[in-house]
Amino acid sequence: MSLTIDGKAALKAILEREDLFNRVKPADLSQAAVKLARKQLNAAGQGKDDLLALKAALGDDVFKKCLDTLTAHQVKLLARRLDPGAEEIQVNTGSSALRHVRAILSGSVTASAAPTEAPKATETAPKKNKYLGRKAFRTGR
Repeated sequence: MSLTIDGKAALKAILEREDLFNRVKPADLSQAAVKLARKQLNAAGQGKDDLLALKAALGDDVFKKCLDTLTAHQVKLLARRLDPGAEEIQVNTGSSALRHVRAILSGSVTASAAPTEAPKATETAPKKNKYLGRKAFRTGR
């Protein structure tokens, strides 16, 4: 038996032959859909339009369930990805970040541009320690 299977073919077979897989409950299929959608939510490079298309494909209920199953860290990363210029108070906790993500996806809040950083002052080179390397400080015998 091969260790790698064709997952799409396996899922398609399960969905097409419900008579053979009568023990697979709708709740199990919904959990599988949530897990796969959650992987897509965590994938890098997903923008607002991609998430709205995912929401349209899955439906509102499944999409909301996917957002609810994300950890606080994952929601914060998603909020930062959707709105890089968000204030810290909007994304400092998981619940506030989730609220901000939902507001962005609903269209009630627009994503702000990334904050521009002020140019840093040129740092002076650190001074050499004149005692470093002196025989008195060596530990070897």
